[in-house]
Amino acid sequence: MNKSEGIFKGGWLQVNIYAPTYALPYVCTGHVYCLPGRRLLDQLNDVFPGTASEAKEFLSVTGGEMYALRGEKKTVEFACLNKANILFVRESEDGQARGFGGNPGHMRYPYVKKSPVAVKLYLPFYVLTGHMHCAEGQRVSDVVNLPLRFFPITDVEINPSVGISESGVSFIAVNKSQIILLEEVKLEKTDEGQ
Repeated sequence: MNKSEGIFKGGWLQVNIYAPTYALPYVCTGHVYCLPGRRLLDQLNDVFPGTASEAKEFLSVTGGEMYALRGEKKTVEFACLNKANILFVRESEDGQARGFGGNPGHMRYPYVKKSPVAVKLYLPFYVLTGHMHCAEGQRVSDVVNLPLRFFPITDVEINPSVGISESGVSFIAVNKSQIILLEEVKLEKTDEGQ
């Protein structure tokens, strides 16, 4: 199971949050508290199946460091980031283990078969290439027009306007209101993927 699909047991989840600050791209690394049984996407979208939505405009981060892509660094004990200004969020690859806890056969989310669609997203300071996931009968435009603020993309390549590109990122949550342009693309297969 993909770690982004798992149900978190509750506690602090280590994340990287990409956001523009003072007209510069910044990355905030730190910890976000996830309630038991919630995924990172649930926490960002303020939803959990079977409960009423409680929209919170700010995401609280503890033990964080802010990095400018030009090299400046600032340590913060606690910060509140405006969700509307977050470009995308990624779980730290070396963060806490995710899992179901209790009964691994019991899922709180109904299984919906989805097909990956290769996309390229243009955001301020970044171009992301990866896969959106559409349910049967859905198009990419349907996914971005859902009422949730954040949606997942997988197998992501992150290309910043300044700094070093990253590839092979398994999961990120993208703020759809920060997308300037989204296009469907055909990804070239490597020798490994053939």
